[in-house]
Amino acid sequence: MEGKYTGIREVNSDADIYIVSHYEKEKKEAFIQENSERTGNVEKNVEIYIHKFKIFFNKGVPKFQNCDTIRTYKKVKLFSNYYIPIEIVNVTNFETTKNFKCLTEQELTEKLTKELQKELNQELNISDLNNVQQNVISVADTDGVTVKVMYEVEEKIGTKD
Repeated sequence: MEGKYTGIREVNSDADIYIVSHYEKEKKEAFIQENSERTGNVEKNVEIYIHKFKIFFNKGVPKFQNCDTIRTYKKVKLFSNYYIPIEIVNVTNFETTKNFKCLTEQELTEKLTKELQKELNQELNISDLNNVQQNVISVADTDGVTVKVMYEVEEKIGTKD
């Protein structure tokens, strides 16, 4: 127990002591979701960097309008610890398509609620929800939904002596 003038001191208790902590998370998303997916088409090219100069060995104009580009760099080794300032770069382009998905207010609220609950459970290391009260508040706007998840956690910090 902590007193105003006496500081912290131990006191024998005749009951269990509980503390109530409040935690909350908030997230907003739009009704129209944009997803990009790979189609499976692949294009591979090679580039060489010598100091600051680039030499491209492209087979022509890139085939894809929308693509993910992955570059892997390899330095040229002369001896075990000596590298020449030349890099060989393998460029891989994966074609992607953009898909738009329109969600309803209820679907988006459920999705955001599950995500926020999962995040809070991981942050607080909560495995069972016996001593946790959950409150979910969702507000719909013209362009999206804002969801706020609040946890009220009751913890036992003292026992009857």
